[in-house]
Amino acid sequence: MMWIWIVLAGAFSWGLAFLTRALARWSGALDQPTGGRKIHAKPIPLLGGVGIGFVIMGALFLATQMPDLLEGGRTLPTQFSGFLIGISLILFIGVLDDYFGLPVWLRFFAYAVACVVVIATGTRIEQVTRWIGHGGYSLIWWQWAWLKFPADIITLVWLLGVTFATKFFDGLDGLVTGQTVIATLLIAGLALSHAYSQPEIAVLALMIGAAFLGFLPHNFYPAKQFLGEAGSALAGFTLGFLAIVSGAKVATALMALGLPLADASLVVFGRLIRGTSPFRGDDTHLHFKLLKAGLSQRKVVMILWTIALLFGLAAFGVQTRGKVLLLIVLAGLTILLPFLVRVMQRSRIPKV
Repeated sequence: MMWIWIVLAGAFSWGLAFLTRALARWSGALDQPTGGRKIHAKPIPLLGGVGIGFVIMGALFLATQMPDLLEGGRTLPTQFSGFLIGISLILFIGVLDDYFGLPVWLRFFAYAVACVVVIATGTRIEQVTRWIGHGGYSLIWWQWAWLKFPADIITLVWLLGVTFATKFFDGLDGLVTGQTVIATLLIAGLALSHAYSQPEIAVLALMIGAAFLGFLPHNFYPAKQFLGEAGSALAGFTLGFLAIVSGAKVATALMALGLPLADASLVVFGRLIRGTSPFRGDDTHLHFKLLKAGLSQRKVVMILWTIALLFGLAAFGVQTRGKVLLLIVLAGLTILLPFLVRVMQRSRIPKV
């Protein structure tokens, strides 16, 4: 029965894209090719994330109405409710930005509020695993009312970090959409394993993955529609939530999200060094560097998807210390990959 709902999530997402694309064209929510990081040749409809968001909201409502699914699970209905409210706020702000171009501070504030709602309804990173031995270190050192420190601060940074990381990474057709599908599959696989046994999270992760997969045919190169602000922010927000509620497997989720996070960190650091705003878009992202190195959009996207999948699968078989090492390697690869591609491209140029 659950597989039927997962398939329906993908089908509804695919169908809703036709409606949101028509709405975007009719209402003027188009991404104009202004040069720089906007490399598309013609105006592309936005609002792609709206259909995905509605499907995810439907999946959440369905989950809260199925006591058999939640019975015995570690995720409470209130956590799903908080997640639903957070998604609603992100969709609302995202749609407004697609139409009117909201200032960065307002989007940041709205996303922070969405994260706080999730935390207030019981979703937080409460401990980190020991590098050596078993067990973990508690992150709840002090508590007042529903606030728990420093767990709540760390959770807020995590949720905001992945939300903006996927936003920053959304520069090529289908890149973030496919990255989200890969990450949800990895999280679902962990949730279904004997070590964690969380079928409710696996089903939710697969429904979210199906929602993004249903939109992928519309978004893959050459894209007929973009995710828009709502969709790119929604991708990181949902993955951040899933990583926490799936047994706080944040370290494993970092492998699937490592490229966007590493890329965002390096880009923001570079912008600060140059004295520009960290939120001002440019073409210094990894995917743009790979394009400059001579790769096509399709090749860049496929390479980055493959890296995310391989590192995510590798994280299944290693302990926390190994995952930290994998993350360091992934960060190094983010820096070196454009250089390696240039070397390979030059080596193929025939000598005269």
